Amino acid sequence: MAGVSTKTVSRVINNEANVAADTAERVKQAVAKLNYVPNSAARSLSRGRAMAIAMVAGWSVSTAYSSMLIDKLLRDTMRNDHSLMLFPSDARTAERVAAAFLGQQIDSIVLDSMAADNPALIERLHALRRPYVVLHPNHLDRYERGSFVRIDNFAASKQATDYLTGLGHRAIGFVSFPTNTPGNERTTGYQAALEQAGVDFRPDYIYEAFDRPVQIGHQGALQLLSNHPEITALFAATDEIAVGTLTAIWQLGMKVPEDISVVGFDDISLASVITPPLTTIRQPMEDISRAVVQMAIDMVENPHGERVDLVLPTELVVRNSCLAPRR
Repeated sequence: MAGVSTKTVSRVINNEANVAADTAERVKQAVAKLNYVPNSAARSLSRGRAMAIAMVAGWSVSTAYSSMLIDKLLRDTMRNDHSLMLFPSDARTAERVAAAFLGQQIDSIVLDSMAADNPALIERLHALRRPYVVLHPNHLDRYERGSFVRIDNFAASKQATDYLTGLGHRAIGFVSFPTNTPGNERTTGYQAALEQAGVDFRPDYIYEAFDRPVQIGHQGALQLLSNHPEITALFAATDEIAVGTLTAIWQLGMKVPEDISVVGFDDISLASVITPPLTTIRQPMEDISRAVVQMAIDMVENPHGERVDLVLPTELVVRNSCLAPRR
């Protein structure tokens, strides 16, 4: 219809150079009239790749952090002309992922820290000789074919606690998911900051539980502040946990930050608009997503390349949820 070769059509559709403007316009008009779209399956076959990245989500996708991460991964995969396939982490994950690789539905894979703790999945990836990216790994010595994108949780947690001790707080509670894993450095960072400030570490100042984040924060703050009225600050392991602590503090008839200071972790979008705006540790989500996607694509280009351990910086964002401790 355009009166040009197949190669010229391909150049126009793929925005390649060396096509005259009037020729490109004729091709675009023909594309519009025929309602033509490229056959993605055929393009994948011609390239020998699926042009798709898999993400295995061990964290709940309903949390604000996970949804924010997945949204950015979707945008970055599309920006690189790839699609994103999402897998849950369960008893059949290893089987599903292996089938997707063998069926050429995916080229590479990204695991979050919880998904990477699935030994059956890791063993299957090793058996298939497939490299993979682990986001925020709990361990660095279990993944012989894995590359990492992570933050320094220990340093970030220590910085948050240092900020509270710098304000004069000495009775600081910590509210978190269960922290009895070797890779949970937010607890050890909190403990190290207390010790450096000459503050005795109190295990009874820590509340941890398996539940939805807001419920953990709510129940944790109720328990800690009821049992230990001397506590003047709470450090929450995530911003969603911190939101739960704010509700509990209000229910107890206290105010933030006049009575209790609160620090969170992640800097989700809600952190800057709640009352009071939350002091928190900001994760560089855009940089994390870009690095994960680029690393997943690079491992397809060079499957035998060296493993990468990329540690991205965090930032303490000071807002209005902290003050010096009450008298």
